[in-house]
Formats: sequence, structure tokens, C-alpha cells
Amino acid sequence: MNDNLIAIEDRNGPYQPIFQRVMRMVPDRDRKDKKLQRLLAFRLLRDGEAETREFLIGEICKIIKCAYTGSLYNYLTDEDIRSECYSHRIPPEPPAAA
Repeated sequence: MNDNLIAIEDRNGPYQPIFQRVMRMVPDRDRKDKKLQRLLAFRLLRDGEAETREFLIGEICKIIKCAYTGSLYNYLTDEDIRSECYSHRIPPEPPAAA
């Protein structure tokens, strides 16, 4: 099965510097996580650099707000973790002024 797996995070060519720029945004503790690398490499190939960077910035800001200390990959892929984080740690936003 592993013979058929294409490691898109190790792809050479003009794609590699873009991937490395995106990976610099990842916290140091998660940079060596192969699952996270593959997830971000897939998003990068599918959505492009700008959208992937915007997505990552948004998610990292949310992690900081809710003080999540686990794996970035687990946070990004587990809906239960994200919903629990928001429901317990982030106060509701005040209503907009009329």
C-alpha cells in the first residue's frame, strides 16, 4: 500500500519553496508532523498559496484564542475538538450596535 502513496509534501520543483513558506507558519512543535504536512500540501495543491495561508492564519488565531495545546493536525481534522474548544473557552461576541 505504501508503494502507491505519493508523498506530495516531498515533491520537488517550483512547488517546494511555496510549501516551505507555508510550513514556516506552523508552530515549531508541529512542523515535523507528516500528517499535517500532507494535509497542508494537499490544500496547497488544491487551493493555492494565498488561500492556504489565509486558512492557516485563521485557524492558528482560533487556537490561540481558545488556548488549545494539542496537535495542530488533530485540531484541524477533528470537528469535536474545534466545537468543544469554542463552546467552553471563547465568550460569545457582543451584539453589534444599532
